[in-house]
Amino acid sequence: MPPQLDIASALALASGTTSPVSGVGANTEAPFTHELRQHVRTALERAARSDYSAWLGHVESAAACTRPVLLRGNLATVDTRTGELLSVRHTSTLPDGVIYKACGNRRHAVCPACATTYQHDAYHLVRAGLVGGKTVPDTVRTHPAVFATLTAPSFGLVHTRDVRHCSCRNKTRCTCRPSPCHARRDNPVCPHGRPLTCWQRHSPGDEQLGRPLCSDCYDYAHHVVWNHQAGELWRRTKQYAERHLNQLARRLGLSRVRLSHGKAAEYQARGAVHFHILLRLDGVDPDRPDAIVPPPPGITTDDITAAVTQAATAITYVTPAHPDQPEGWHIAWGHQHEIRPITLSASGDALDDQAVAAYLAKYSTKGTEATGHTSRRLTAETIGLYANPEGTHPERLIAAAWSLGHPPEWRGLRRWAHMLGFGGHFLTKARRYSITFGSIREQRAAYRRAHALNRGHPGPEGHPEAAPFQRQAILDSKTEETTLVIGFLTYAGTGWHTIGDQLLANTAAAQARERTRAGREELAHQQACSSSASLAA
Repeated sequence: MPPQLDIASALALASGTTSPVSGVGANTEAPFTHELRQHVRTALERAARSDYSAWLGHVESAAACTRPVLLRGNLATVDTRTGELLSVRHTSTLPDGVIYKACGNRRHAVCPACATTYQHDAYHLVRAGLVGGKTVPDTVRTHPAVFATLTAPSFGLVHTRDVRHCSCRNKTRCTCRPSPCHARRDNPVCPHGRPLTCWQRHSPGDEQLGRPLCSDCYDYAHHVVWNHQAGELWRRTKQYAERHLNQLARRLGLSRVRLSHGKAAEYQARGAVHFHILLRLDGVDPDRPDAIVPPPPGITTDDITAAVTQAATAITYVTPAHPDQPEGWHIAWGHQHEIRPITLSASGDALDDQAVAAYLAKYSTKGTEATGHTSRRLTAETIGLYANPEGTHPERLIAAAWSLGHPPEWRGLRRWAHMLGFGGHFLTKARRYSITFGSIREQRAAYRRAHALNRGHPGPEGHPEAAPFQRQAILDSKTEETTLVIGFLTYAGTGWHTIGDQLLANTAAAQARERTRAGREELAHQQACSSSASLAA
């Protein structure tokens, strides 16, 4: 008997569909069209098939994904002890004739489910560098650390929402009354005759935010070049700050130190990138250069703050010459920056480790959505759809990046025109800061294999035995598997076969997430009750 399907909930979960039930889904006023009836019909047909349970188990690993990758080919089973080829199975014998693999996209606007997994991984990666665990020594808890925000300079006046004194606990949903955007008594105008004043008090979602007061005065070329050079600017800034701290250490008679960082990039509404950076002070052991060791006593968070502040102010350079700008562009940080200490329990102006990890993880799943533009990498065939030197603010930025990218040495601007010139990763870290995404994914894969092997042999409290965080080779050697499945697979497409399949898979995944959430809440409640009982005793 196939599980009962709530069609209204399923339609609300699937991207690109509207709900036939009033008050549910993205567009509650849309009629129940013929196309939507077709989606419901295909979902019911799939759910009524005798192999529905097998199909649902087959797509389980990618059930929540909006655009899974389809793979086709052969699966060979090999005896790991003798190397004997036991069997070969083609994917045509599987449901739908393909293997479904989650897309793994980090952008929440593209695939919310995969982006949520990436965000959780990013949280644990960042937090492990602050509190230890997952092969990171617990001594990092004692290392001085700060959280810095560095922004881009001005490229022209834009509409802003300036709240001088915000009293909201949730800054992302601020309801405080802002100051006028650009209040000027003399009402000046630009050389193009446009006013350089704005008396509006913009609301948080105002479409004017980040748009220039005069698009013809705005320096679009400098803007995209700065985005393109932001990674190099940060590299020089960190080097300067680390050099400053080592000079201080020498004056105090201390051993060498280094800064280990975790960094997330975020787009402002105007399309400029700014960085949120976690900086942790480490010591250096000459005999173990890759080891994470405590720094020598005597250097505090105030010293790190002073070093980063001086670096952000002092570091500036000029780019190589460009045919359109023979003298190059001046690259430096903007005047607005903030640096706050990090503690294990937030107090005063300090931030705690959980808040910082959650903050960086949240921005690791975002892209250019804040600017009003989203697209894939652009080509000569598609650039005309998104670039316009006389168009909207994002269109002008893309046009500037594409135009400036014609010399071979500046070709990176064209490659990253869809990202407004910025070509760096959105979440990066120093090699010695923490674990890697790869090690986290390996641990997840090992857990799933152990879960499959121990199905029917659960560990304590109904869960499979959880192995400690280790390298993949060690984990593989500790499993009881005697066979190895090797896939010879090729790309067969992207996306679900039908919207009906997506409705069913996404609904099943949502129900599984809800069961997991309820189970965690119940477990937490039981632990809290047992702790209270032991304290009372």
